[in-house]
Amino acid sequence: MLEIDYKVLKMIYHSSRILKVGDLAKSLGLPHSTIGSCIKRLEESGYVVYERYKPVVLSQQGKNLATELTRHARLLELLLHNELGLIPEDAHKESEKFNLLFSCNTINKICAKYSHPKMCPCGEEISNSSDCFCQGKI
Repeated sequence: MLEIDYKVLKMIYHSSRILKVGDLAKSLGLPHSTIGSCIKRLEESGYVVYERYKPVVLSQQGKNLATELTRHARLLELLLHNELGLIPEDAHKESEKFNLLFSCNTINKICAKYSHPKMCPCGEEISNSSDCFCQGKI
């Protein structure tokens, strides 16, 4: 998965409002065509449902992947906070930068190391995962 795909997927997942391609482009400060190409990739992968001039909607597969990637970021945040002493805000920012670099196996080991925590240092919930949904997908 490309970093831009991750950012768009995350933005749609965490948004409380309906987003169109133009909204995503404006929020990310990127050209409409760049976001359009990203949406096309995400649609071909089955992560979004998109119809021209309509809002971009996550498919169930997209929601599952976004939930799992959010879990990854929050567990990395916990690791950075606990092991390196980063303040929660810095741990959060750093975890987002390299979230896609860690395998599901490594993320699950971090989760086990901290006894399957329920909250990250920023106070956000860490979802449970009996199986890493993104295995082989990112």
